[in-house]
Amino acid sequence: MLLVIGICLVVGAFAGLLSGLLGIGGGLVIVPTLAWLLPKMGIHHELVMPMALATSLATICVTGASSVRAHHSRGSVPWQQARWLVAGMILGGLLGAQLAALMSGLWLKRLFATFLFFSAWRMLAQKGRAQGDGQLRISAPALGGINVALGSLASMLGIGGGALVVPMLSFAGMAMTQAVASAATCTLAVAVSGTLSYAVSGLHQQGLPAGSLGFLYLPALLALLPGAFFMAPQGVKLLHKVPAHKIKMGFAVLLVLVGLDMLFN
Repeated sequence: MLLVIGICLVVGAFAGLLSGLLGIGGGLVIVPTLAWLLPKMGIHHELVMPMALATSLATICVTGASSVRAHHSRGSVPWQQARWLVAGMILGGLLGAQLAALMSGLWLKRLFATFLFFSAWRMLAQKGRAQGDGQLRISAPALGGINVALGSLASMLGIGGGALVVPMLSFAGMAMTQAVASAATCTLAVAVSGTLSYAVSGLHQQGLPAGSLGFLYLPALLALLPGAFFMAPQGVKLLHKVPAHKIKMGFAVLLVLVGLDMLFN
């Protein structure tokens, strides 16, 4: 338990920083960490991934709220478009958690590893690409409809969805700072809906360890929260100071290494 708490404190801080900086929620580091930690506590392998995904989403509720608040204080959130994006994410988050509960832990692990490779490729491919000019080429309601599918996938992967939403909004013409801020609102929406769905679907699950609320593992969650909450605003500050592509390059390498470990370990 001390190992879980210590590692989660560090990972939570890193996840919060990434939430503010890249708008991705932090699930890309939380899920693999919990997938590695939980089996060491004797938790059955079929329960590991649903618990990791649910606990990740619950943590992202905090990183997302902290990140949205920081972005809003800087006037970066385009709320007229964001409300449609959030509505799509909520519907998708509820659907995705129910689908994930029906899948085996092994397939969830493979799906997540595949997504890590995709995210790494997208980050590398975006190097040097022009950012959006601030003029949307796709209507806000249409973007909200697309977000239903993205929210479902994000909930199934235990992530906030920013890694999916940011490139979509950038392609649609939104400026990068607004795209990251909008992704943060989507991250919060899918995390809240997905967390509730995972908690309810796991209430009658057999074999869950003490301290569980449905598929949520509360000891790990409480250890993740402090760093996640306080570091998200620091990530927002870095977004406006440090060239994001430099950080994305390093993070892409990390994603590939974590994905390989999840596939072959």
